[in-house]
Amino acid sequence: MDFLSTGIPIGTYWGIHVRLHFTFFIYAVARVTSYQHLGYGLAFVVGLYACILLHEFGHALAARWCDGEAPEILLWPLGGLAFVRPAFHPTAHLITTVAGPFVTLVLWALFLGSTLALDQVMTAELNVLHYLWWFTSAMAHLNLWLLVFNLIPAFPMDGGRILRDTLWHFMSAETATRIAVWVSRILAGAAIAWGAYSGEYMLIFVALFVFLQCTHEVEQIVGAEGLGTYQFSIRERLARGKRQRAFYGAVKSRQKADAATAFHRCFVCGKTDHDHPTLDFRVCTDCAGDQEYCPEHLNAHRHT
Repeated sequence: MDFLSTGIPIGTYWGIHVRLHFTFFIYAVARVTSYQHLGYGLAFVVGLYACILLHEFGHALAARWCDGEAPEILLWPLGGLAFVRPAFHPTAHLITTVAGPFVTLVLWALFLGSTLALDQVMTAELNVLHYLWWFTSAMAHLNLWLLVFNLIPAFPMDGGRILRDTLWHFMSAETATRIAVWVSRILAGAAIAWGAYSGEYMLIFVALFVFLQCTHEVEQIVGAEGLGTYQFSIRERLARGKRQRAFYGAVKSRQKADAATAFHRCFVCGKTDHDHPTLDFRVCTDCAGDQEYCPEHLNAHRHT
């Protein structure tokens, strides 16, 4: 069984299934209990994974925009994994990859702005504001760290994929991936050496995960390259989106017009089902034009 195939479903949003890996709870408990105040620990963990989830939704929704698929997102101790398959084209892959860090950048700006705003109104008497200030400040620092860490040019971080997708514009996908993999392995080797020297064993674990992910990236891109490159264009995608919005706008306008138009109308008095929703309108079979009449005039009218 694939280690990442298990998880507890926590909902489906925009057609994307979200799962929590079982190891997430081990990390969450350890992280919460590391704070002396339970409320602070819970707030940090919830905020952390809410930001990670939004980051992954950035990847997933961008992949869909790039004519791809995004069936699910997995949250686990090392962050999040968006299982996406954008169109097999360098620009589509680059847009999908950049979308995640872009969301993190926006979150950092929002939390930083909130922190600066709270600085101006915070008083010693309002403990709630101090709590909000701590939360927004912690989330601002967290998102900045996530942004910088994610942009390291090594798989599976987004920086490694950005490097590969950028090189892919000038060479084959396989060659670009192999170059990005070698960069990843060099950085991972340096991280292992530093981790062994400094005693940072978590860094060694992350570096080993990078080595494993590098092999996976090569196998995945080589297998997909045999399917051929998809013709993707940002200009065409924007134009198609404009046509789709125009179509759905026309459909909504037609639905509003149909809703505003009476379906039944008495041929004699002009009463409609809009004005009198409780009336039963009937068609007179003796009239040549199949006119409708309200109960009052159904049997009291001149046949036409």
